[in-house]
Amino acid sequence: MNVFVCTVVIWIAVLFAFAISPVSALDKEVVHERRLDADYSMVGVRLGIWSDQGGNIIINDNDIDADFPSTSFFSELFYAHRFTPAVMGELSLGVGSRGEATIRWFDDEYIGNINLYPLLVQLKVTPLSGKTLSFHPYVTVGGGVVFGRYTPQVIRSLDPYYDQYFIEKTETDFLATVGGGVDLAVAEQFGLNLSVKYYPITFTDGLAGVKDYSGLSVGIGFSYHVFKHAK
Repeated sequence: MNVFVCTVVIWIAVLFAFAISPVSALDKEVVHERRLDADYSMVGVRLGIWSDQGGNIIINDNDIDADFPSTSFFSELFYAHRFTPAVMGELSLGVGSRGEATIRWFDDEYIGNINLYPLLVQLKVTPLSGKTLSFHPYVTVGGGVVFGRYTPQVIRSLDPYYDQYFIEKTETDFLATVGGGVDLAVAEQFGLNLSVKYYPITFTDGLAGVKDYSGLSVGIGFSYHVFKHAK
């Protein structure tokens, strides 16, 4: 069982523990009123991991040895507003690290960090919003733009032939995303959530010799509910 699967299992267990603990056993009327109140917003942060689902190095040279981590750290800031009991809009800015990439070609070696910055606008649909529950599953659809940056840390190059691929570089791509998760009420104005999201990312020229940076993020979020107007 790899690190990605282990982390997901641990996070699901944490959410389940909150769901069945006295902490989540809120007054049903309070929870129900909060879920039906369509006039509030929330701000929060998610912390998790990024699982690489993309392609390999695009340079057609069997003498190149490339090492790209398959999992890395991911974080996300978000703001959301509830338009109806079942529909929210969300604006988020993520920071994902593809990790340290190492590329070797004979005696040449390039080592650098790859970071991804997705800026997204999404709709979040909660099909069971009318139910008196302390947790609610949801699905998300949306899109936005992602910025990718490769920053070399070490360059040992005797032949500059491949230097053009492994110098400092920034790329941009527009994308559509899909995802889902579970919101968990911890208190009237506080919540936790488990979020899973898929990012199909393809850079035109590529970063560090790779064009396909598609990935899957899994994270746990903490949210604070603001601007709530009681009915």
